[in-house]
Amino acid sequence: MNESESKELFEEAGLLFLFEKFQYQFYVTDLLGKIKPEILESFLNCYEFQQNEPLFFDEFAFHFRIFQNISIKNNWVN
Repeated sequence: MNESESKELFEEAGLLFLFEKFQYQFYVTDLLGKIKPEILESFLNCYEFQQNEPLFFDEFAFHFRIFQNISIKNNWVN
């Protein structure tokens, strides 16, 4: 998934602030580069992130990777 697709999903979920905060880290780690958009969309809809609460990229990546693995192992996405 490319950067513009990722940004659009964050924006649709009302979490554009999160994308803007971690945009460089997403690029460097390629965390979102090889995933299906459905996984990111589901993750952003299931988890709640607040703009005024501190969040490190490592925390975000940890939760996302767990969600991604669960989604794949349970065949929640094709």
